[in-house]
This record gives sequence, structure tokens and C-alpha cells, in this order.
Amino acid sequence: MLQVVVPNDFAFSKIGNWGRKTLESTEAALKYHILTTPINLGSILKGQSIVAATTLTDPIYTNVTGGQQLILTKQPGGEVVFTSGFATRGTVVVEDIAFDGGIVQVVDSVMRVPEPLDSTARNAYTDLTAFLGALHATGLAEEIMEAKDVTVLGPRNAAFQQLAGVLSDTPQEDLKRILRYHIIPGAVMHAWEIQNASSLVSAEDNRPLRMTRLGNYIFANSAQFLQTDILLSNGVVQMVDNILSPDYPYARPDVNATAQRPVLTPTGATATGTAAPTPFTSDLPCTADCPETFATGTYSPTWRGVANPYTPKQDAASPKNSGLVGMGLGVGVLAGAVLVGI
Repeated sequence: MLQVVVPNDFAFSKIGNWGRKTLESTEAALKYHILTTPINLGSILKGQSIVAATTLTDPIYTNVTGGQQLILTKQPGGEVVFTSGFATRGTVVVEDIAFDGGIVQVVDSVMRVPEPLDSTARNAYTDLTAFLGALHATGLAEEIMEAKDVTVLGPRNAAFQQLAGVLSDTPQEDLKRILRYHIIPGAVMHAWEIQNASSLVSAEDNRPLRMTRLGNYIFANSAQFLQTDILLSNGVVQMVDNILSPDYPYARPDVNATAQRPVLTPTGATATGTAAPTPFTSDLPCTADCPETFATGTYSPTWRGVANPYTPKQDAASPKNSGLVGMGLGVGVLAGAVLVGI
């Protein structure tokens, strides 16, 4: 049996010019709306999130074991929300309609197939552009975007602004070590799966990241999660408030502080924080049309040579992707996961 997530007419009216989508990309989008295992929405507890695998397994669109995923969350009021790429959310408006082959859930938005880190940061989460630029500057972006089942701890732009003076004087190999410490390959870790006092294994020489959880507050070492579960074509991003360092693996948060101090010491004029220019954004590869970054919602109509199944607004060449080949690193402690159909 299958579970089909069916957008209503209003949902399709929000998409725009559907006629510009190719047959291949339309098929991929539709497969992303079919879950491999039916889920009784009444079985989800209020406040609970689960992840469900879809029938979208085409490697052009996904590098996640078991097929690209959707997140289901039951809100405190009882509504069930599906979350997809670019944080597109659809609320279930009619639930559990039975048919011969399974169950239909009617939602008020078309689910968006998750895209690579590059397009996700450029177009939907521009507070990650300094991190993305740093990855390009060090040659790591290609590795990360082809890594299978990856979790990315992405520091926001303000974290890079605050440490711009330090990072400008950091040798590239040392900067690569810092950036690789933000990558957990081999594991797609959603926020609700992270347990207090657990550990994750980073891509930087297997160095651990110590997790702290206090209610809804989550920390990796001393960096706090700001925005969780940003779906990618090959995993998930957790946005954090500070830059981590493999040289300070035992940094712990001050849970009583309103903001966490960076583990690296700010230097020079850039110690003023967000008043400083955002570093590394000039390292973002230029697209066919330029400027180097797009405004939210203007993603290229092509990705890996395939038409994007969502509202295209301008033509641009998609950046090349590659991967963390052969690293095979994973999670030190996994607990509390709710996985459906994987």
C-alpha cells in the first residue's frame, strides 16, 4: 500500500507556470508526493515529528538512502504539516482518504524536491552564504554536495562576520579542517533524533561533536541550533550560531547565556560582529547571469541538466556537484529516531 500526498487546486495555483516543467522533472515531483509506507496521521503525537521515505529514488534528484524524504509534524493544535525542500510546508486539509492502493492526504501546498546545498543556501537560506562561500573557497563544496546521507552544521553569516579577522589570517588547510568539522557524513540527523550527551563523528579526522539538549535547545559543542532540519538533496542542514573548531571539541554551552561565545577569539575591526562585511561571499561561483547570488525564490530552472519542477524565474547554469568520497564516517550515538518506510 502507498500513501499519496495530494496538493489541492489552490496549492497548484501557487506554483505558477507549471507548463514550463519537463516530463522528467514533473515525474520526479510527483514521485516525491508518494510515501513508500502508509502513515496513520492519528498515530502521530502532538509535537512529534517523523521522517518518511518517498518513491523518489532517482540519483539525479536524491542521494539519500531509501529515497528522498518528507518530514511530518503534528502541531500542538492537532494539524499535521508536511515539510519538504526549501522549508516548503503543506498542511493536511483532508486526511486519510482510502483508495484501492492506499491512503490519500490532501495538502494545501505542492511539496518541493530538496536541492543541493548550493542552491538551497543561495535561494532559500541566504544566511548560509558565507559558509557556502568558504566551502567553495577551500574546494570542499563539491565533496559535500555529493556525500551520501550527510548532516551539515552550517554557521550563519553573523558567525563568519564576527570571526572575519581570524579567518582571513587562517591558512587554507587549517580552514579546511574547521569546515570539515561541520560535516557529519553517513548520517542524516534530524533535530528530534539528537539526544543529550550523545556524540556525532565529524568528517575532520573522526573528531567528535558533543551534543547537549535542554528542552528545545540543542547545541553541538557550544554552538546552538538556530534553524533545524533544512532538507537537502543528500541530507539535512542544521543552522548554528557559531563556528565550531576541531581544536576545541570539549567546548560546552553556557545554558544560562542568551548568546554563546565563539570558541575562536575575534580580532581586529571585525570583532564588531555584524557591522563587518560578510566574508567569503565573493568566493561563490558566478552563475551564467550573475550576480553571484540570487534573491530568494529565483533558483535556476536547471539542476544537473534537468528542468527544475518549480517556478523558474531566470536561466542560470547550475554549479557542479561532487562528493565526500570514501570517507564512510557516521554517527557516534543514535537514539530517539522515528523513521518510517526507510
